[in-house]
Amino acid sequence: MKLNIIGIVGVIILFISLALPWWTMTLGPSGTNNAGYTGNVAIYPYQATASLNPPGSSLVIRTDIWYGWIALAFVILGGLLGIAGSLLRGAKVLLVGGGLLALLSIIIFAVGLQSDLSNSSFAEGWPALGLFANGTFGGYAYTTYLSFGFWLALAATIIMLFASLKKPKSIAPTAPPPLSA
Repeated sequence: MKLNIIGIVGVIILFISLALPWWTMTLGPSGTNNAGYTGNVAIYPYQATASLNPPGSSLVIRTDIWYGWIALAFVILGGLLGIAGSLLRGAKVLLVGGGLLALLSIIIFAVGLQSDLSNSSFAEGWPALGLFANGTFGGYAYTTYLSFGFWLALAATIIMLFASLKKPKSIAPTAPPPLSA
């Protein structure tokens, strides 16, 4: 059996990326507003969450994360192909396919999210935002950025594609030492 450890590491990192947000927006008071309200919006491939302090404050987020669901499907399929390509003999093309699906997942997520953010109806009353942005609005400072999950998915993609270039290590049973008489 041939085992591609680098490919398996890439798949593990790819699946870990799903537990972390792929995009984040942080909110805080600006220099002219000392109300003490802070907040965080996080978008994962499968959900969008918002939390504000003090609790009970409201921020209306309007988003249909269709791009996240597609990215999630591609991550899962890419991970499964990556596992198969890392474990099976002569299945390097599966590992390449898994890496390409992982690449497509991050491209679709970024393009879909940017399209959603540039639509001013993403957050009620807010200006159009971007993947990376900062500024002030309504007395609040905000910062947006692609977050840890996105970058881990990109790293996993690179690792999986790199692993497809490497020769897998053979796992062969070791012969017992010769018996001495």
